[in-house]
Amino acid sequence: MKDKKILLFFCIITIALIISLTLDEKDIEGIKKIIVIEKEDEENSRNNEEKENKKTKDSKKENEENKDEKIYIEKQGDKTYIKSKLESINPITDLSWTNNNSFSFNLTFEDENIKNIIYKYNAEDQKLEETFHIDGVIWEWKRANEEGIVYSNDGFDGLFYMKDKDKKKKISESQEWYNVSPDGKKIIVNGIPRNSNLESNERFIYYLENDKFKDANYIPDIDYVYSYLAASWSPDSIHIVSQIPGRDDIINVIDINKGIEKELKFGDSKLTLPTWSHDGKKLAFLIQSSKYDEYILNDLEMNYLLSDKIGIYNTDTKKLKVVDLEGKLTTSRIYWTQESGSIIIETAEIKELNDIINRNVKKIDGNVEHISILNEKKHTVLKDQIDISEDYPVHKITPLKLLENGLFLFMDIDKDVKNINIMDINKGKILSENIGYVYDISFNNNDIYIVTDEGIFVVDENLNISNLVNFKENYGENILNVDAKISPDYKKVSLYVQYDMNSEDKTFIEIKDLK
Repeated sequence: MKDKKILLFFCIITIALIISLTLDEKDIEGIKKIIVIEKEDEENSRNNEEKENKKTKDSKKENEENKDEKIYIEKQGDKTYIKSKLESINPITDLSWTNNNSFSFNLTFEDENIKNIIYKYNAEDQKLEETFHIDGVIWEWKRANEEGIVYSNDGFDGLFYMKDKDKKKKISESQEWYNVSPDGKKIIVNGIPRNSNLESNERFIYYLENDKFKDANYIPDIDYVYSYLAASWSPDSIHIVSQIPGRDDIINVIDINKGIEKELKFGDSKLTLPTWSHDGKKLAFLIQSSKYDEYILNDLEMNYLLSDKIGIYNTDTKKLKVVDLEGKLTTSRIYWTQESGSIIIETAEIKELNDIINRNVKKIDGNVEHISILNEKKHTVLKDQIDISEDYPVHKITPLKLLENGLFLFMDIDKDVKNINIMDINKGKILSENIGYVYDISFNNNDIYIVTDEGIFVVDENLNISNLVNFKENYGENILNVDAKISPDYKKVSLYVQYDMNSEDKTFIEIKDLK
């Protein structure tokens, strides 16, 4: 047995020598390199494991330290969460992005009294910063710009602008209504300015940047409920459209630097639903001749005027164009395209009016029409149907958005309310998909981003739809609500996830990369 072992040993050595003699220098160097690489890989793997362990320990340590705060950051691997120790079901409100990397939100809690802290979170360096402290119940607050907010504690007892954490500037002693301009630099207020001895309201513009007041009594004093008619800013923050209380035959277009720029009036015609184009250069509104007064449909909240013309005012040229609907009537809102070159409106045939007034029918046929502002060319996009059984019109089709590339988004009440319908009006192709109840629609290049109660979806120009985030798959079946806000550059999304109070899961914010 011993001789056999010796013989086997010499065989192995002989084979090794033969192999070594057959290898050239390149082969030997290759083997050496493989051995070096394997050693390096082993060392890198060990270093990575040590780094991950350190990262996990650091995260755990940071998480434990943070939990002493009312709101804290918790990291789980590559995921980052903002969580609250507060037990209330909705301590966090008003989540919104301030720029591509930062968003803000309000945390409401009770100490001795109700308090609010508005936080700013920077997604790049993963830091939370307290930006504003506000005592008392906030009636509402609006982010005027990236630096500051406008708020009121009870809606009527003073309006404030806050730019620094604990310093506020009082704008008014009281106010009936106010509107912040889209550029975040101006506020129109119907109220009593600060440090004023006035006993009744006046209209004024407050300039946030230099703390200046300017009289604006060219805007009429109007009932609080209808304040949106009193001071509707144009998107370019230069003009305001207003109507005079008790007068439905006049619309005033106001240049805030010069006063009333144009009084729009067409005899005894009623003018209604003034709507700014997205570029702020055009104002569209409905014109109703008095001969249609008897056909007014109404409910407790408003009259639905049957209009046979649309007015288009251009703030650059100061000219007015009237588009005749040619034998058709509308009660519709006016929907501008994103590029402001055309509108969508719903119409019905005039010949059916007698059936309407005599209540011989419950439904009448109509159209959804696309009208070019430049040449007044009309194109029927979809067939509509209007239910008038309740004395006010309920349209089968509700337009949502129309893009310049011909994609038209709409709701159809004959289908599930959770269906989104997208039509390519150039090709006649329609995508109808049950994706949940729609909360928000936005656009990035040719892609349409849709946030619903079920997730975040993207639709490309070829009507292909993708689910970017499925809420139930990510957060479980017992979620109460998910408030999703996409960053301006469409690279990130902040998700405020709420659960029922009886759930073991608690409210949190998660930040995800949007791919």
